[in-house]
Formats: sequence, C-alpha cells, structure tokens
Amino acid sequence: MVKQWRFAGFDDSFSGFVDDERSLKTVSLSSFKSESASLVGCITAGTYVEGFVCGTIEVDGFDVTEKIISMLDSSRFREQVKCIFLSGITFAGFNVADIAEINEKTSIPVIAVMKKMPDFERIFRALNNVSSPEIRRMSIKRAGKVKRLENLYVQLAGCSREEAGRYIRASRLKGNTPECLRIAHLVASAIAHGESRKA
Repeated sequence: MVKQWRFAGFDDSFSGFVDDERSLKTVSLSSFKSESASLVGCITAGTYVEGFVCGTIEVDGFDVTEKIISMLDSSRFREQVKCIFLSGITFAGFNVADIAEINEKTSIPVIAVMKKMPDFERIFRALNNVSSPEIRRMSIKRAGKVKRLENLYVQLAGCSREEAGRYIRASRLKGNTPECLRIAHLVASAIAHGESRKA
C-alpha cells in the first residue's frame, strides 16, 4: 500500500557566514565559520518517522554524493526505501549532489526538491569563487531540467514525472514539503545551531 512506502530525506546545516553581509557571489570556504556540515537523513514510512542516519560533509567539498550513498548502504532501512528526497542539490555551500550517480549506485529514484526556481545564472557566477568550478557546473547540469510539480520545483533521476508526483503526495503530512525533508531539516539545524530552525 502507498502508506507503507518508505522515503529517505536528506538535508544539511552548518555555521553560516563569518560576515552576514556577504552575498552569494562572494561565497567561498573562507566565508564560513566551519569547514564541515551536519548531514541528516530522515526515514519515514509514508509520513511516520521511523529513524535517522547522520554524518558530516565538507563545506564547499565534493563528498556529499558519496556520503549519501554510504549512509543509505549502511542503514537497516536500505532495502525498504522507495524514493530519496534531497533538499536541492547543493549542500554545505557548493558541495553538489550528483542525483544521477546516487540513483545509479542505489537503484532508488532521487528527487531534488526546491521551494523556488533556482537562479542558475547567479549560482554559476558564484562557483567562480570556489575550487574546481567546472566539475561543480557539470554536476549541476547533470541533474537535468527543473520541473514544476506539486507546487514545488524538482529535478528527477530514476523516475518519471508521474511517479515523482505520487511519491511527493504520499510523503507529505502538511504543506508542500515531504515530511522526511522537513524533519531532516529540523534535526540538522538543531545539531548545527543548538535549536531547530524553521523548515
């Protein structure tokens, strides 16, 4: 039954800018208070929270794709997860998740979820302030076209638009965001800041 589908939602949180007046176009590793970020995965059965996986990733690093795969592979929930939800594809600054690779290596559909349409022109300009910008651009482009779906903006790997719509509807408790992502955000922000911040 749909209500028994299990979902994994991943979000991160870390200390913000050293100077709060910095704009996105000047972001670099030296702009942040910390060099690592918390990465939290929340596992739900439908909208019921069943467990968590936690780890750390590098700010402006290249390890989020591998970390998401390894966190899932070592989890007792691994074989039950129907769909992986990500809070966008950029984590910890510009640590870019390759949703195609995550799908290929786990054989689980991946949906990157955003509340607003990304400003790719601004993002690509900002990449000039971090190392290996072309590698990051390639990962962003590999995620494919952003689609409007269920009042969200999404990028898909390993599932159709129709399947993605069913996963999103089955994963929501209230509002538009899948519950696994909402809870992952609350936990990750509590780890980083000592208190949960609004999802």
